[in-house]
Order: sequence, then C-alpha cells, then structure tokens
Amino acid sequence: MSPARTPVVTAGLGRWRSRRPGWARRIWARHPRLAMAARAAIAAPLAWVVALAIPGPTADYPYYAPLGAVVATTFTLAGSVRESLQAVASIALGAMTAFAVGAVTNQTNPLGIAVVVALGVLLAGWRVLGDMGSWVPTAALFTLIIGGSDPTGYIGAYTGLTLLGALIGVVVNLTFPPLPLAPAQHALTRVRELLAAQLADLADGLERDTPPDAAEWARRRRDLAEPMGAMNDAVVAASEARRWNRRTPHYDIAITRQDRMSSALRRAALVVEDLTATVTEEERADLDTLALGPGLRPPAARAMRALADVLRQVEGRATGTPEVIRAEQAVDQLRLAVTRAGADPSGLLVAASLVVSLRRLLEAVTDPPGYREPTG
Repeated sequence: MSPARTPVVTAGLGRWRSRRPGWARRIWARHPRLAMAARAAIAAPLAWVVALAIPGPTADYPYYAPLGAVVATTFTLAGSVRESLQAVASIALGAMTAFAVGAVTNQTNPLGIAVVVALGVLLAGWRVLGDMGSWVPTAALFTLIIGGSDPTGYIGAYTGLTLLGALIGVVVNLTFPPLPLAPAQHALTRVRELLAAQLADLADGLERDTPPDAAEWARRRRDLAEPMGAMNDAVVAASEARRWNRRTPHYDIAITRQDRMSSALRRAALVVEDLTATVTEEERADLDTLALGPGLRPPAARAMRALADVLRQVEGRATGTPEVIRAEQAVDQLRLAVTRAGADPSGLLVAASLVVSLRRLLEAVTDPPGYREPTG
C-alpha cells in the first residue's frame, strides 16, 4: 500500500469503527430473536449445571433442565412465565396419562402407544395449555417408552427438571427483560408507508387524462392484510412486554405512542381501503359515465397526495405542521370543486363521499382516539 493512500484508508476505517456500535445496536433492537437466543444460551447451560448437581434419580435425565430453560425463553417476560407454566402442566398431564395407560396395559405395546397418543392429542387441544399443549402427547410417549421401568421416578425427573429449567429461564428473563419496541416501530412505519403509497397510486391514476381500466386499477391496489397483521402482532407483543418489566418506566411514553399510532393506523387503513374501492370502481376508463370526470380528478389527486405526505411525515397529534395545513387546504379545495361541479347527482354523491373519507383519514392520522400529551 502506498504511503499516499494510507491516511485515506485509515480515516475510512476510523469512520467505519465509529459507526459500528450504532449499527450493532440497531440490528440488536430490530431483531429481538438475537436477544432471545442470547438469553437462551445463558439459561440452558446454567440449568444443565444445576441439574447435574442434584443427587438421586434426576441425575439420569439432566437434559430436561436445559429443555425447560429454552421453553421459558420467550420475547416477553409475561410470556415466559405463562409458557413455562403451560409447558410444565402439559408435560405433567402427558406423563400422568401414560402412567394411567401403562398401569392398565402393564407393558409397552402398539395398542398402548395408540391409546396414549390418541389421548395426548385430544388433551393437547385444551385451551388452557395454549401452544404448549403439543407437549402432552410427546411427554406421554416419553413416559410410556423411556420411563416404563420406573414411571414414578421418570415422571418426577421429567416434570421436576423441566420446572427447574423453566425457573432458571424466567430468572434470566427477569435479569435481562426483553422489550421489543423496535420491531413494533418498524411494523408501524411499514404500514404508514404502504398507506401513503396506496394514496399516491390512486393520485397517479386520477392525474391521467384517461383513468386506468379495471385491470390496471387492480395492479395498483396494495394488499394491506399481511402488514396490518404484522403490525398488530408486534404492538401486542410490545404491550405485553410491559408487564413485570423493570425497563417499562423508561419507555412508557414510547409504548403509549406506539399504542396510539397503531389505533390511528387501523382507522386510517379502513378509510384508505374504502377510498381505494370507491375510486377503482367508479373512475374507470371502461365505464360509460365517470363519477368524478376531468373536472374533479385533479383536485381529488392533489388531496390524496397531500394526505400521503401527512402519513409519511406526521406521527401523532398535529394541527399546525406544513403537511397538515397543505392537506386541509387540498381537501377544502376538493370540497369547493365538488360544490361548484355540475355533474349528475350520482357523480356528486361519489365525489362528496371522497371528501368525507379524506377528512376522516386526516382526523385519524393527526388526532388518534384516546390521545393525551405525554408527560415526563
């Protein structure tokens, strides 16, 4: 390497190193599974070491303790406790089912296995057990086949060590409590951008001299079901993570804001879907009579673009930002254009419904229900 290029390379390396901590924190916050993997990697070996130190028949089955620790390692502290209890209850229920069947058949045979599996699958559907219900037939099979020579000792070791590992997992979660705010924020942002993009696509179609036909409008429609579901799941997970979490007071304002924005975006999504259906069904090139026509399409497009800017720029209550002011003016201009238009009554009805929908959308985004100014 020549001396002349060395300072440039060194400076570039220095800038990369200075950015690296922030980059690592963003990746860590955006992907909570990394933190969950780290907690599981701490809890499982701890549970293994503790299980090996316990004398008695449990020493033959120390691997059930790390299993319980992994089960207890979830995205939220409340979920960790709930799923730990459900897993231990499922294992105990499956083990007792196998014990009862084994007492009747007195040996492991195809009939006994069939009965144990059938009962275990039926019991796994018990709602109280939740997603951990799948452990019922698994535990029943293990107890019937592996613990056949000493079922009581095996049941005690299986359930006891799983419970021990789960307790260790819960303690690790208490020590390093998860609070997945970044994934929820990412999901909220994604929905806002998709709603804004949908409005922009509608505006593009309305700005043309001849509106799109049905096939082109169909290509312009965005599927909101998956991102809306992901947003709801992420916000629910973040809200659940507040329970028993010592980090919650430091992030209470951020959590409240996310709850408020998710409610606002749900309302906004309904309005945008209604707008999309109205425009794509009433303003098509293949129709003999258009609802808006060349006189109302331009102001309607401007109003939709202004609302798209609000969705991209405004978060939470806002009454005087440039984006909101432009959107209010654009909607008022559309209203005046509709009032002055000489279209047929059915067309005016559609245009008026667009004005109402745009006002509802602006209200949903800038003044969400239940809003209160954060304090502190």
